[in-house]
Amino acid sequence: MSFIKSHHPVKHLKSFRYAFSGILHSLYHEANFRIQIVITIFAVIGGLYFQISPSEWSVLIIAFASLLSAEVLNTSIENFADFLIPKKSEVVRVVKDLAAGFVLINAVACFLILIIIFGKYLI
Repeated sequence: MSFIKSHHPVKHLKSFRYAFSGILHSLYHEANFRIQIVITIFAVIGGLYFQISPSEWSVLIIAFASLLSAEVLNTSIENFADFLIPKKSEVVRVVKDLAAGFVLINAVACFLILIIIFGKYLI
């Protein structure tokens, strides 16, 4: 019976509500997330305008989903680290730098993907 209780539809709906709440928190409080959303919107508009292929859409979706997810994870790590250890700490600095590096790697990959997909249309 615990299996059925743990997969109750109401529980699933609540988990979606919490997830959207987290995304909205990032949207309201994280400037980088807002910038990345704007770039994502421009990429989607470009994809529609240039009628990119389904495989290009797939790569674009995965790239931007990874980038936005990385930004949300980075924010989570930074906030949690600051909560656990509010004073300056070398360990917290390294953890936050690693999380930021994770976002940067995703951002560079997205940029390269944008060049690969849209470069042929813009040159």
